[in-house]
Amino acid sequence: MAGVPPGKPLVPELDFSSQPYGDLSKRFDEDIANARSIIREKLPALSQLNALLSITLGTNLTLFIDARASDSPAKLLESHPGDGAEPDCQLTLRPETIIQFYQGHLDPRYGLFKDDFLHDTAMTKNSIPLAIKFCDLLTPQGPPAPPRCPSSFKRLPVPTEDIAQVKRDIKEFGYGLVKDALTPTQVAVLRKAVEEQAAGERKAGVARMDGGADATSGPNQRLWVLINKGDEFIDLLDHPLIDEIVPWLIGDHALLHSYLANIARPGNIPMVMHTDQVAIQPPIRDVVFGVNIMFALTDVTASNGATRIIPGSHLGHVAPADIFSIEGTIPAEAPAGSAFVFDSRLWHGTGPNTLKPGSPDSERPTIFMFFMRSFIRSQENYSLSLRPDVARKLSRRHRKFLGFCATGTVGGQEGYITEGAYFDRKEDCVGAIRAPHEPYTPGLVNGT
Repeated sequence: MAGVPPGKPLVPELDFSSQPYGDLSKRFDEDIANARSIIREKLPALSQLNALLSITLGTNLTLFIDARASDSPAKLLESHPGDGAEPDCQLTLRPETIIQFYQGHLDPRYGLFKDDFLHDTAMTKNSIPLAIKFCDLLTPQGPPAPPRCPSSFKRLPVPTEDIAQVKRDIKEFGYGLVKDALTPTQVAVLRKAVEEQAAGERKAGVARMDGGADATSGPNQRLWVLINKGDEFIDLLDHPLIDEIVPWLIGDHALLHSYLANIARPGNIPMVMHTDQVAIQPPIRDVVFGVNIMFALTDVTASNGATRIIPGSHLGHVAPADIFSIEGTIPAEAPAGSAFVFDSRLWHGTGPNTLKPGSPDSERPTIFMFFMRSFIRSQENYSLSLRPDVARKLSRRHRKFLGFCATGTVGGQEGYITEGAYFDRKEDCVGAIRAPHEPYTPGLVNGT
């Protein structure tokens, strides 16, 4: 499944390799034919591209879409155009990706760039909007509407201690700003913990850097799985803002999807614009699945990498034409101690830090705690990531955030799924226990 072939069977009699239900090579050829048919069907709409595109399907088939003539439909060509023109955009896509776009099962921005969220893309900048538009035109709903220009709003959220206003702002704009969510002392404690942990990880050779040309470079630094990295971060999960906002927006049993610090430094490349529920495919825009709470540990400004946002972009079928551009965005600026709270459908991304290294507040440390509805698989697999020494000190509240508590019919252990039951990792789950088979006798109980 999902392109992962079976390994060698553990029981020779259960080797299913000689019992296939289909021919994978034949299926690939069928996908190629279907993708070609989809493109041909969409040629009238693809005339909107006003460009020449090359589409490589798989490894050995390149098609050309010639939509340069504004007064005639686009043409599907099996070879390079006779005039020798170079394509305005070159795409390599798996045929099944074309099919998923067409069926509405995959969002084009996610399908095209899901591996480029924390660093730059290899695609040339001028071809990105064209690639996105081509894929948008394949979908059932067509290209999304452009987001509303921020300057068109009569007002935008400002930091406030009025939580009712923050909630209204989240509903209307997709985000709100909580003033003085942390005291100056709390800011100092958390900032010290983040900065020292970041330095420690760099010296230990385990730092996770991003904001550069590829997945392993860049000046920005992320501290993943914060719950493992100090008591300060465990205590922050007791902040009352969580109880005020998370159940109100996404229900009582939300899980901690991810928990990290993000330090934006001078010279970074802006993060790709995205939503925090982009991995939910098929895409669902009319339901909010998550809420992110960002704590500012310094004054967050446009100059030091404030998160770029598109106000109101959490509602409707809207998306930026170029997710690698911050044009049409605004910085979510706020003083130290503020909390930036936003709907998971809001288009956003880490902004550029344009300050000089070493200048005051040239580094922008922030903490993100992201909650999702309980039936969504968490970004961080805490059953694998949580340190045993940390697990032993967690309260029931913290354990529930990490998914160690059954809710509804999910989150159980060894078949026990009682609502509200808490579980810990077990090293002695029931394994293979064999005894000669005997017909069942009514009244038979354990041990008899």
